[in-house]
Amino acid sequence: MRIKQAFFGLFAASILLVVQSSCQSKEEIFRQQYVVEGMMQYEKHCENCHQKDGSGLKDLYPPLSKTDLWKRLNASQVACIIKNGQKSAILVNQKSYQNYMPGNSKLEALDVAEIVTYLRDKWGNDPRIFSLDSARLALKNCN
Repeated sequence: MRIKQAFFGLFAASILLVVQSSCQSKEEIFRQQYVVEGMMQYEKHCENCHQKDGSGLKDLYPPLSKTDLWKRLNASQVACIIKNGQKSAILVNQKSYQNYMPGNSKLEALDVAEIVTYLRDKWGNDPRIFSLDSARLALKNCN
């Protein structure tokens, strides 16, 4: 009897998931894909310094969550920092962080687009996709 109930529960959950997925637009599914891929790239390339929760690391590395960065930097500027690093001090929440942030020249434009999308979605209250074309243009025009 319990096996039947468990099977029925699993079946009902599967149906609900399919129905919910089918109600999402292609754009939303595409955006969610960018966010998930960006999260995986963040975990691989950024989390060690900026931490899983985006809190940063004491006085060494600035936080990404609960910061004024998202009001001061646009997506193109964030893309350039991710790809090329940050050599000068950066001010975050009125606190100066002096440590050099190395760039990651091995990241492709798509990787950067996904990371920026994830960061803005997670901590910037901005659910928009930072598109591949936007990332390519931003990276081409970095100072």
